[in-house]
Amino acid sequence: MAQPIDLLVLAVSRVKKGVALAGMTTEPDPVTGRVWVEIARSDGPLQLSDITLPDGALIRPGDVVRWEGLQANPQPPYVEQWVITDETERKLLRHITPERYARFFPEHLDRDPQAVLERHERSLCLVQAHQTHAMFEREDKRFKSYMLFDLPDLGSFDETPVTDIAWRALGQEWLTSEELPEIAFDPEDIQARFGAVYLVLGLQRNKTVLVRGVHTIPAYAARIDPAHL
Repeated sequence: MAQPIDLLVLAVSRVKKGVALAGMTTEPDPVTGRVWVEIARSDGPLQLSDITLPDGALIRPGDVVRWEGLQANPQPPYVEQWVITDETERKLLRHITPERYARFFPEHLDRDPQAVLERHERSLCLVQAHQTHAMFEREDKRFKSYMLFDLPDLGSFDETPVTDIAWRALGQEWLTSEELPEIAFDPEDIQARFGAVYLVLGLQRNKTVLVRGVHTIPAYAARIDPAHL
């Protein structure tokens, strides 16, 4: 069995019939800054119970969690994948400090996001978004979150679905407080509210892109309702 993995969680996201979780280890990598790990199950998506700590709290971005008993299971382009086994245990070690959080993202930007977004050699990258638009909408009981953004040397990404559960929770709070069916923010709004925006981008099975994690400095706060991810 592999050695324990201390994982800085960078993406907790909603997927069909479950959730997904990914982050970076303490092991350095010359291209991504640190080694990416995606926590998965062999029998389907993660469930909320898989990312719930002994005190009942959900694992969230910025948590440093020690995972023991994982098994490497690379399935290109999902080369970052490690699966839970019967021996898997998890323990919260700490939460990253605001000062370290602010330094981490600009220091760990992916040097070759084309490996994910164009060549599909791996499935996760950390990038800084520019000219970011954010949209939230609720129709009947269905909630959607999208972003439009630019990346240097890669052009524009239009209406990219956002699956980050914290960002989605923030959008749902806004819609509820404003009593609106939809709301949109242009780059000036985003800059004024959040400053720099860093995104964890991931590939779906059909190779289209998702925003798996949304990070701002300082970090935004959102109440996550497990019943409405």
